[in-house]
Amino acid sequence: MELITERLILKPFFPEHINDTYLSALNDPEVMGKTEARHRVWDRDIATDFIRSANQSNSQLFAVFLKSDGRAIGSIRLFEIHAIHKRAELSLLFYDKREWGKGYGTESVKAIVEYGFRDLGLHRIVADYYATNKGSATMFSKAGFEIEGIFKDHFYVGDGKYVDSVRIASVNNNSLI
Repeated sequence: MELITERLILKPFFPEHINDTYLSALNDPEVMGKTEARHRVWDRDIATDFIRSANQSNSQLFAVFLKSDGRAIGSIRLFEIHAIHKRAELSLLFYDKREWGKGYGTESVKAIVEYGFRDLGLHRIVADYYATNKGSATMFSKAGFEIEGIFKDHFYVGDGKYVDSVRIASVNNNSLI
């Protein structure tokens, strides 16, 4: 199963996709600094366990590859997929810093939302981001997500400081329930 966009190919992410660039990025504070995955030291075994668990029945993890050269630049995941309520959570990580700011996040989010609505029959897809993460705010807005709420001081970021969480959603207004 592949999702193909203008510039990207999204394929199921398996442990064999783990490479040194990915592992290095998982321990890079600039890449991981505004994610909840920043709270651990990553190695191949931990990454393998994460990928295996992220591909359970209520979760689907995709690797994001550039069409132009086949390079993996990130990952995107639907998880907590709830069949009865027809909703899921979304998370993503673009770990190749050379590709930041080029719209690949927006392109991949639009593709995964379309897949979730069309192929999985979802009605809602939700996500959260640190209020200080302006890149995520722009990306999700361009992908059609709307802010639903702010959770004050939701994430501890160190040195006695907290940051708000912004809760966003995309709703499939064409879904049949």
